[in-house]
This record gives sequence, C-alpha cells and structure tokens, in this order.
Amino acid sequence: MIERMILVATLAAFMVLLARKWGIVEWMQVHGWRLVSEMAGCSLCLSWWSCVAVSAVFAVCLADVRWMVLPFMATPVTRMMI
Repeated sequence: MIERMILVATLAAFMVLLARKWGIVEWMQVHGWRLVSEMAGCSLCLSWWSCVAVSAVFAVCLADVRWMVLPFMATPVTRMMI
C-alpha cells in the first residue's frame, strides 16, 4: 500500500509541476470560474485533485476500487513535493 501511495503522490506532483510549467494553473486562475480560480491558487486543492485524477485512472485501468482511498494519504506527500 505504501508503494501505491508513493506512486500516486509522485505522479500527482509531476502533473502539478508540469501544469505550472506549461501555464495551465495560471490560465485556470485567470480564465476559470471563481471556484476553479481559487482552487488553482491553493496547493492543497491542486494536490488533492491531482491525486484523485491519478488514483481514478489506476482504479479504472486495474479494476480495483482500493486505489480511490490513496488520495487521502498521498495528498500531504504531494503537497510537500510541490
């Protein structure tokens, strides 16, 4: 389970850093709805939603719902990485 958490946290941190490099986060802050704009400025929110996205992909591809528990554990790790 720890290995899965580290995998989700690392991939989520990579997604957030890549989105910042490509300007996606800034674009969301400027052009997004108010809620999206506020969430794009919050590192905890970005960490949470990126962990949820990574876990959902793994849950669907591997047909294992237990992956959806991992965002609760991986979000603090992702937040420290970014």
